[in-house]
Amino acid sequence: MVDSYVVDASVVAKWFNRGEDFEEESERLRTAWVNDEVQLEAPSHLQFEVANSIWRNPNVPARTAGSLAKALVEIAPKLHNLTEIMAEQTMSLARRRDITFYDASYLTLARLLSLRLVTADDDQLRAASGYVRASHLSSLARPT
Repeated sequence: MVDSYVVDASVVAKWFNRGEDFEEESERLRTAWVNDEVQLEAPSHLQFEVANSIWRNPNVPARTAGSLAKALVEIAPKLHNLTEIMAEQTMSLARRRDITFYDASYLTLARLLSLRLVTADDDQLRAASGYVRASHLSSLARPT
């Protein structure tokens, strides 16, 4: 049985935006995902968030951005559409923790699936505290 995680856009964006902190850790996780050594899950909006980070990155030439967005579709984690239960729990959490609905959806999905959230975002890690198991990308052990 392989380890499974919910990953947020801060992790997956590092697969496409080079020169960021924790790039090596994110690359190891991506390789493990592609090689079926880990299972990665995320809310369906992850692709839009990551594609937006590619669009906003001044170091990604316009001619490359489209290819990267296409690659994102090909290697994206298993995506979950918003359900009524998820919507209600996410909205409640977002309001209680004063975080965006987008960010809260990662936490809610991790809780609903009983999985650990992996993030490279310190604010997201703080928001997860006491709600769901979460790890910073930098502390994730090398997948075996």
